[in-house]
Formats: sequence, C-alpha cells, structure tokens
Amino acid sequence: MKKFILSLFYSSLAICFFFLLPVFTGTAAPVQQQTMDVAWSAFDGQRFEIYYTTVQNKASGGKVQITNDQYNNMHPSLAIDGKGTLWLVWTAMNGENNKLFFTKKSNGSWSFPKEIETGLQSGIAPTIVIGPGGKPWIAWAGFNGKNDDIYVSSWNGTAWAPARRIHPANEVPDILPVISMENGKLTVTWQAYDGDQYQHYTSSWNGHGWSQLQPEPTLLKSLRLKGKEKKESLELQLPADIKPVGKPALLVR
Repeated sequence: MKKFILSLFYSSLAICFFFLLPVFTGTAAPVQQQTMDVAWSAFDGQRFEIYYTTVQNKASGGKVQITNDQYNNMHPSLAIDGKGTLWLVWTAMNGENNKLFFTKKSNGSWSFPKEIETGLQSGIAPTIVIGPGGKPWIAWAGFNGKNDDIYVSSWNGTAWAPARRIHPANEVPDILPVISMENGKLTVTWQAYDGDQYQHYTSSWNGHGWSQLQPEPTLLKSLRLKGKEKKESLELQLPADIKPVGKPALLVR
C-alpha cells in the first residue's frame, strides 16, 4: 500500500513537471507591440514642412513628406475613423494670414493637401477627432478681423461644413482649442483671457448646438492633464531621427 501511494505521488509530480516545463524552458510569448502614427513639423532648410511616419518599438516605418509649398506648415493633428482612414490637419503660415489644410490617407495613399475654407481672415492650431456618426470634427482658433474665437467644422462626406463659433462674441482672445470625445460627448476645451490670466473653458455638442461655455470641470481637467502626461511619455518613444518643431501629433493604435 505504501509503495502504491509513493508511486502515485511520483507519477503526479512527473505530470506536474511535464506541464510546467514549457513555462521554464520555452520562449516567452511575444509581447504585442503598439503602433504609433506620428505627424510633425520640421525645418527642411527653407521652411517648415509636415512629415508622417509610423513608429513601433522606437523604429520608424519610413518618413513621408506631406507638404511642399510656400507655407511654413505647423501644428499637425491626427485622427483615424472607423473605416481606417487617417485624417491629418495643420496650420499653413505665410507671414500674413494663417490657413488650415488637411489630407487623408486611405488604401495606403495620402490625398493631395487641400485648404479648409473657413471664411475667416486667419485660422491656427486645429485639432481633429472622430465625432458622432463617425464624422471628423475640427476645432481651431480663428480670427474674424476683431478677435480670436473658437470655431468648429465637421466633414459632410465631400467637404467641410461652414465654420461655426461655439461661444458668444466677446472682447477677449480665445485660443488653443482641443476637441475630443469625453464620456460619449463631443467636447471642446480651450483657453480664454479673463483680464488677468488665461482660464480653461469647455463646451459640448448636444446634437443640435453647443452648450454654454463653462469653466473646465475638475474631472475633465484631470483627464486633460493625464492625457498630457501620456503624450509626453509617448514622445520619449520617438526615434532619434524625428526632431519635431513644436508638439508632434501622436496616435496610438
């Protein structure tokens, strides 16, 4: 009986060892590497141009020059829609009036860059997000001849809708908008001068119009700061040959 029990014990031990063996001797399962789309502005010796690449494990997938014109091109922003189309917007500056441009990548090819007609004297620092219904939305600071205000537009399938100011007219500068989806709502956060310093404000789209601007909620501020920290962390993962002027646009897949 004792021999039988010992035999059973050693047999069980051998079976356990058999199943544990691959854990100790086999190769570890490969860690899935994240792919990051990157767009940035860099000086080519004559002017600032927009470039694009993909990065995986600090290795670039090959640099593509997006712009080649008479403008200084800066402030890129990226978004990808449900069909896999990559959207890129940026500011084009010629020393007089700033303009907004966009391009999109589908089926492996970038479209020719086109101006976003805003009807304003100037536009700067656009940001883009895929909003309700899978449509791209952009927000930017536009100058109407008197003040800098925050405007938005959405893609209707063939063109950008007319620019729409999302807050009442005022006598202070409104700058640096960020458009995003927060808790399922299309939301724009920006900075407005209060007479002493710049404060963050926010407004959300309800399907018909934009809510009254209000001070940035504590939760949204926390998310924005965490997003900023995450973006700065991702910037450290860029290859050494990517030397952006200003903040690059980063999109993790």
